[in-house]
Amino acid sequence: MTQQDDTIRTRPDGSIDTAYYMARGRHMRSQAAHDMFTPEPTKLRRRRGFARLFGGVPV
Repeated sequence: MTQQDDTIRTRPDGSIDTAYYMARGRHMRSQAAHDMFTPEPTKLRRRRGFARLFGGVPV
C-alpha cells in the first residue's frame, strides 16, 4: 500500500466505510508483526584457516 488515497471511502448512504478501514488496519498491523519476526537472511562468509579445509556452511 504505497499509494495514498486522498478520497475517503464511503458507503452508499454517504457514511464512512468503517469496516473497510478496520480490516485495512488489521491487515497492516498483521503485516508489521510478521515483518518484525521474519529472520533476516544471513550472509555466507568465507571460512578462514583450518575450518576452510572441511567446507560446509559457516555457523
